[in-house]
Amino acid sequence: MRVLHGIAATGVALAVLGMSACSNDDSTGAGAQPTKAALPSAPLKVTSAVDSALLEKFPEGVRKSGVIRLAADPNYPPSAFKNSSGEIIGVGADFAAALTARTGLRVEWVEVPFDGMLAGLKARRFDASWSAWTVTQERTEVLNLVSYVNGGTSAMVKAGNPKGIKKSLDLCGRTVAAQTGTAQAQGNMDSLQEECAKAGKSKIKPMIVPQQSNVNQAVATGRADAMLADNTAVAYQAKLQPNLFQSVDTILLQPAPAGVAVAKDQEELAAALAAFYNGLIADGTYMKILDRWDIGNAAVPKSQVNAAAS
Repeated sequence: MRVLHGIAATGVALAVLGMSACSNDDSTGAGAQPTKAALPSAPLKVTSAVDSALLEKFPEGVRKSGVIRLAADPNYPPSAFKNSSGEIIGVGADFAAALTARTGLRVEWVEVPFDGMLAGLKARRFDASWSAWTVTQERTEVLNLVSYVNGGTSAMVKAGNPKGIKKSLDLCGRTVAAQTGTAQAQGNMDSLQEECAKAGKSKIKPMIVPQQSNVNQAVATGRADAMLADNTAVAYQAKLQPNLFQSVDTILLQPAPAGVAVAKDQEELAAALAAFYNGLIADGTYMKILDRWDIGNAAVPKSQVNAAAS
C-alpha cells in the first residue's frame, strides 16, 4: 500500500512511509465512475447502533468535541475517491460511516495529498490518516498503524495482456509506471531492478508520474507496458474497466498488513480504532464493506496496532 516520504527528523530513510492514488475523472481508465462496473456510487448506509463502551475507549478530547477528523486523499479508488457529485466514497468512507454509526462521532473529512499526511498528523491537523498504510518496522517507529486489510503490490497491464507479463521477471526491460512517492515507485521498483540484474535481464524503465490517474493513462495508451499499485487498487480498476485493463494476479510483491495511521503518542486512539474494526469484524459489517468493493480477499481476521511490522 502507500509509502509516504519524509521522516528526516527521526532518522528514518525517506522512502519508507507511503501509498498511491487514483482519480475518477479521466476517460482513459484513470477515473470512470463506479456505476459502469455495478460498483457502489454512494457511501454505505450503516444502521446506527451506538456502543457506549466503544465510545469510552476514544480520547477524552474526541469524545467531548463529538467530532473525529479523518484525513483522506480522495483520488485513490477503492480506498477513497469522489463520485460525480463530489462526495467522498470508497472503502474508507464506508468505514467512516460505520464509525459514526457505532460511536456517534461525527466524521470531519480533511482532504490532504498523501505526501502531506505525516506532517499533518504531527501538526494535529487531523486525528487519523484514513488510508491504507503498509505496516513496516520503520513506520511503526514514528506512527501507530491500525491494520484493517492485507495489502501488497500488484501489476496491471492493458486488457488482453499483449506483452504476456505473468511474473515479476517479465517486467524486466519493460516500461513500468508508478506514482511518485509510493512504495511502488521506490522500494518495489528498486527490488525489481535487483531481481532483473541477478537474472541477467535488462533493467526496467521506470515511468514515475505525479498522480495515479497518470499511471493508469500511461498503461491505457500504451506508453507503459505495466503499472505497479496496491493490490486492492489494481483489482478495483481492472473490474471497473475490463475493456482497458487486466490485473496480473500472479504478481504480488511484499504482501503485508495495512491500516490507518495515527500519531505515535496517540496510543489511546489507536487502541480505540482497533477495537472499532474488531467490532465490525465480529458483527459482519467488516466483510459487508470489503465485499461491497470486491476486495474480500484482503480481509484480516483481527485488527491490531502495529501488527506484524517487518
